[in-house]
Amino acid sequence: MQRKIVVPIILFVVMAGFQTCQRGHRQAKDAVVSASILPVQYFVDRLTDATLEVNVMVRPGASHATYAPTTSQFQKLSDSGIYFRIGHLGYEQAFIHRLSALNPGMLVVDLSDGVDLIRGEAVDHGDHVHEGGIDPHIWMSPAVMLSRLPVIREAILEIYPWLSAVVDKRYDELYADIEEIHHSLAALAGELEHKSFMIFHPALTYIARDYGFEQIPIERHGKEPSPALLAHIIRDARARDVSLIFVQQEFDVRSAQVISEETGATLVQINPMAYDWKEGLEHIMNVFKTHLR
Repeated sequence: MQRKIVVPIILFVVMAGFQTCQRGHRQAKDAVVSASILPVQYFVDRLTDATLEVNVMVRPGASHATYAPTTSQFQKLSDSGIYFRIGHLGYEQAFIHRLSALNPGMLVVDLSDGVDLIRGEAVDHGDHVHEGGIDPHIWMSPAVMLSRLPVIREAILEIYPWLSAVVDKRYDELYADIEEIHHSLAALAGELEHKSFMIFHPALTYIARDYGFEQIPIERHGKEPSPALLAHIIRDARARDVSLIFVQQEFDVRSAQVISEETGATLVQINPMAYDWKEGLEHIMNVFKTHLR
């Protein structure tokens, strides 16, 4: 009699253990998300305490306008539960249909949805005019990221509800960090009399709009300035008494160096594509404090 009871119990325990292992294996395999850029990984890591593996598409030093994903990145994408896209990066426009086809069941989250997007200058070709493209650098504005963080949180909880405890614990802390930078940047902008800066590739468009700075790009329509345009930019920089020029590691800085030499403006390197979003924004604020007059 006892033997008849024990056998079903043992069978139940073994099957339960097998199902638990299967669930654990499935969770481990599926605990992958993909993201367009490293700063998005920063937010995912902070929210999940780095529980999820993040497959970042645009690697350090690469241009988001021309990047082509590798075979291994495509493989990771096919295993991902979520893909966080910025929405208007050059590589995204070229590859988004292929990315979605690789993993039809993946949740695709466009972080630009609901953002007041900035469109670049129209390009006049004489006989026709092209509408300016959308500036993709939404993540560089703390004001924008305050509105994007709930979107990232909701997506993670939808696909990985087993992370709810850690996400709920980390969310308020991360939101407070972004809010602190937001208020600090707004306060700094209110204190500064001179708010104009130059930048080779216009990656701080949303900061300029949201906090009252003036960004003067050196690169125009994705191209180096011609000698005539460079001369005009130098005259403009002198007239505006520009004291600061931002450059980025993935772009040629020779034209920025010429402007610096001709005007005395300080060259400062920033990396909008760096992983540590908070550190990057704090660096930009410190540069504003030091070099804007």
